[in-house]
Amino acid sequence: MPSTYPGIAFDANGVCNHCRKFVKQEPLGRQKLLEAINPGRGRNYDVLIGISGGKDSCYVAYFAKRELNLRVLAVSYDFPFMVDLARSNIRAVCESLAVEYRIVRTKRNLEYRLLRNHLMSLLKTGTTWGQCMFCHYGIEAILRKVAMEEGIPVMLSGTTSNELWWDPGNRTKFLFDRVKRLTLLEKAGFAWRQSRAYACLVEQRRQFPIPGNSALSAYRRPALPQSGPRAIRMFDYVAWDQKEIEETLMREAGWRKPDKAISWRYDCILEPLLDYTYKKEFGISSTGLYLCGLIRSGIMNRDEAEGIRARSEDGQLLTKCVRDVFKFLNLSPQSADVFLAH
Repeated sequence: MPSTYPGIAFDANGVCNHCRKFVKQEPLGRQKLLEAINPGRGRNYDVLIGISGGKDSCYVAYFAKRELNLRVLAVSYDFPFMVDLARSNIRAVCESLAVEYRIVRTKRNLEYRLLRNHLMSLLKTGTTWGQCMFCHYGIEAILRKVAMEEGIPVMLSGTTSNELWWDPGNRTKFLFDRVKRLTLLEKAGFAWRQSRAYACLVEQRRQFPIPGNSALSAYRRPALPQSGPRAIRMFDYVAWDQKEIEETLMREAGWRKPDKAISWRYDCILEPLLDYTYKKEFGISSTGLYLCGLIRSGIMNRDEAEGIRARSEDGQLLTKCVRDVFKFLNLSPQSADVFLAH
């Protein structure tokens, strides 16, 4: 991790505060997981799994069905930025496991319109903070809605601790520090485009409400109801092993590995925008931060991680990915030029 990451501090031996305070959590075990799920409580299903086509969520479906013999319903939030390989992996895994799955989409191409306005508002800032808001809310709201309708008591996820530890600070502050540098006319353009993006966020919350939250509070993290389905992270109970997970899925469930340096978050074409922004702001990409967690956990050695990070953070690759997103959103090459120049 670089010295440019917010809040980092190195001791005399060059060890950062994140490593010093790290404590490896041992898995709680399969029996504890079954006790937490308590199979048989749901009407037709024991667990609901949000499946994205990535290795972790697909492995959760595999483990729940094959290893725990649970009644599984898989739900896919299919948004415009999901890559085709992710969609085919969802189908292959669910069909090979005989797991029922449902596809949920918002109406009126909402996410496309939202992100197009969001990126247009950010052209002169050169940053993309806020791009994932629709997905963070949408996944939670959609899964909770289906679980409530079907009487499913547990939502089982593949989120790992290596995706949760880093927190660079208030993303809104980072964004508005950039906005402050704009001219008055540019600030007016930012406000106009952001108002249109905000309208899409509000519409999303109206299509998929979480009880107790106002649709107009679209920039706030939603408060989750005390009642309703419980969220359980499977890898708090079951050991996470990247190689074993990928090999098992390819051998047993028809999953195909993406042709990338690392299969983490390959399923969304917007992920390189986040890598680009993190690398620009802090000197390390979001993929790099994820790799730091794997090193601390003893899952990957430093040299292997450095090789993956170097390929993932390649400047030409990130620039091409940014341009591909602008093209997908039907924004001109000149717009991408403006963004990349700031």
